[in-house]
Amino acid sequence: MLVEAPQMEVGNVIVTTTADGGHDPEFWAQSAADRIVSVGSSCHPAIAQQAQAFKEAVRATALHCIREAIKSDRTTLVVELERQGHKDMADIIRSL
Repeated sequence: MLVEAPQMEVGNVIVTTTADGGHDPEFWAQSAADRIVSVGSSCHPAIAQQAQAFKEAVRATALHCIREAIKSDRTTLVVELERQGHKDMADIIRSL
């Protein structure tokens, strides 16, 4: 018996790579802003300017939140490492 699988569509996929590490917070903030705000090429210039300003505000807000999330996660790691008696490892994470 042959069962037909449901059809799925995948949107645009963008692949970016890095060397010797992951992407920085600026990359993720820009990626978020690009996904949240799209500025049409055929819209009125005043509207495009407003949209670009809004996109920049979204990017700046996302960047701030991403940086705060990284600090918070590192704090959680440091506390857990110290709780388990790994002060040396906690110091390494703290210095990043």
